Amino acid sequence: MTVDTTFGQEPVIAKSEQAKIPGRWRSALSMSFASMLDNNEGTSFITAMFPLIRDQLGMTLGMLGWMAALPKIISVFFGPFWASIGRKYNRKNVLIFATGIWGLWAIAIGLSQSVLQLFIFVTISLLGAVASLPLMQELLMDLFGDEERGKAVSVVYGVAGLAALPLFAVNAWLAGMESGWRYGFYGAGVMSFVSGILIWKFLEDPGLGAADMSEAEREEARKEEYGLVNWSEVKELFGIRTFVLMLIQRLLSGHLLMISLGVIYMVDVLGFDTASANLMMMPLVLGMLMGIMIFGFVGDWIHVRAPRFGRIGTLQAIQFIYAVLAFIGTQFIYESNVVYGIIFFTMGLFGSANMGVNRPIVASVVRPALRGTAFALFASVFEAIGWAIYNIVAGQLGEVFGLRPVFLVVLVVIMLINTAFITLLYKPYVEDAKALEVQLAAGRA
Repeated sequence: MTVDTTFGQEPVIAKSEQAKIPGRWRSALSMSFASMLDNNEGTSFITAMFPLIRDQLGMTLGMLGWMAALPKIISVFFGPFWASIGRKYNRKNVLIFATGIWGLWAIAIGLSQSVLQLFIFVTISLLGAVASLPLMQELLMDLFGDEERGKAVSVVYGVAGLAALPLFAVNAWLAGMESGWRYGFYGAGVMSFVSGILIWKFLEDPGLGAADMSEAEREEARKEEYGLVNWSEVKELFGIRTFVLMLIQRLLSGHLLMISLGVIYMVDVLGFDTASANLMMMPLVLGMLMGIMIFGFVGDWIHVRAPRFGRIGTLQAIQFIYAVLAFIGTQFIYESNVVYGIIFFTMGLFGSANMGVNRPIVASVVRPALRGTAFALFASVFEAIGWAIYNIVAGQLGEVFGLRPVFLVVLVVIMLINTAFITLLYKPYVEDAKALEVQLAAGRA
């Protein structure tokens, strides 16, 4: 086997030997349906159906706030747990269980007769739903090589977003029924079961690190057995400078505030009525969908031409452009809604663009056996902590100073700090990516 450890020129395994995994797109797309369900059932559906639930169960706005925070709270603790379980046991089987079988708890949510029951069943349902995020992202990194990982993220999550768009119309239809929210959860339970069948039928787990191996080595890799993640391995992750810097960079990503408080901001600061503000969120959501679908391809294209700094530079440019757009879109009053629509669309475009870029960066510096844990920490823990902090602080400071200065600090100033902070990634990224290539080559030898 030809080995070259010069990062940025030739990969550790010659391309002729590193054959692409057969059926990788079929396996990847089988996970899109599960991603769509886990992103849209549960608390997001409760938010959409809140007036109906409030009338039937007497649910208060305060309880809704706690319930909206549940996915992030649970993911902090159970994201790493599922990543560890998936490594010791079969990731495909764990996904089938957590998404296809555990997803049936959604039916119990629809049967709730009190707010307490609703809260309990939603909590139980989320315990399994949070498994998909770290496991799916780890599987994508194992199904696709370094030059295709960005586009894989774009396609899988982009398809999930497209599939979720009709749910807006379904929500509107169900909102016209007295017990429409119950029917919605019944349907979510059935669709979760269907997603488990799709994963069982079409997903093939290639084995940890399969995309970084030659075709001859994959059969041996499938036979390897791994234990649960232990503390020494977590310490290993925090010894990777690029990974630690990426975690901090994730905490400095304040753009998620636009998703959670965007409607309130438009009503209180920009002068929209509630209905118009909700409609104006649609360009933002469409922009986010386009950003997910496009920038993975863009990041891969740039990475092939500039492997040493391409993805880091792309991520830095994305953060800077978003900060500029957020300043233009939130700090000024415009007479035309068309202007807002264009600005919000581009904010969504660059706000979600990092997803197809930052995941491949993490994968390129973390050895395959620990990627599931790495993604659990990156997306399930640090993103959740950041989201919670920004929402809680923005709510408290917004009552005292108003939302305009809060959005200026979080969406503009902090995002500019984020842009400057990414400069620290250039040197360690090259060193850590090269170190991983050397480590993989030494393991084969």
